[in-house]
Parts: sequence; structure tokens; C-alpha cells
Amino acid sequence: MELIEAGVGAETAAAACADALRPRDISKCALQINRKTNISGVEALSSCRRVRRPNELATCVVNINGKSRTQPAAPLVVLDGCRRSLLPQQFSECVVGLSGRLDFPTDRLIATCLDPRDSVSQLDGRPAPTPPVELIPPPSPLN
Repeated sequence: MELIEAGVGAETAAAACADALRPRDISKCALQINRKTNISGVEALSSCRRVRRPNELATCVVNINGKSRTQPAAPLVVLDGCRRSLLPQQFSECVVGLSGRLDFPTDRLIATCLDPRDSVSQLDGRPAPTPPVELIPPPSPLN
């Protein structure tokens, strides 16, 4: 029923619920994203079905869209960033937290929080740290 309220067609809603391990989580995710952002229920459902934590996905999208203090990103960019993150709740905290400290557009903050190694040097002007080189001892001679 929640998927129908989000504007998803009956056949699509039925198929999504039939395929889901936790159909209620999927439908709540799509409905929350649809109600609190400018993202259609169909687009939200597509992402909600493709993540392990649909409730966190919804919270992530809503938080970034509502709490980011910098130039907003397109809603679908936010949705995709949250979907790609393995830990959407922490990801949204990263984006929202950085938005209060840096005057970067939200899409740049999303890219930074998804892969901080690529952008850390761009944020503060320092070069990105290089990972330590793992030394492998030479093989011992066989006797």
C-alpha cells in the first residue's frame, strides 16, 4: 500500500514486494524518500531494492537533502551517492558534517565521502597520504 501512495504502479509494487526479503522496509524506504524529497516513488523504489539497508538509505537521502548547508546537489545525485555507500547513515553524517565546515557544492562532498582518498588533498591543500609500503621478506633458501 505504501508503494502505491508513493506513486508506484500496482504491478510494479506487487513485483517489488514479491522479490523483497523485507517488503515493508522497501516500501517504507520508497515512501519516505518520495514524501520528503523531489524524487519520484519509482526512482526511489529502484534504489531501495538495490541496497542492503533500505531504511538507512531513506534516512541518508532525506538528511543530505534537508540538512546540507552548501549548494544543493540534484536529488538523484544524492540518491545515487547514498545507494553506493555501504553505510548510508555514516555517509550522510560525513556529507552533512563537511557541509557545515566547507563551502563546497554538495555533489563534491558526496564524491569526497564516497572515496576520501581521491579528494583529501583537494580539501585542505596537503598531499594525500600514501599507504605504507608493505615489505615482503625475501624467500629463505631451501635446504
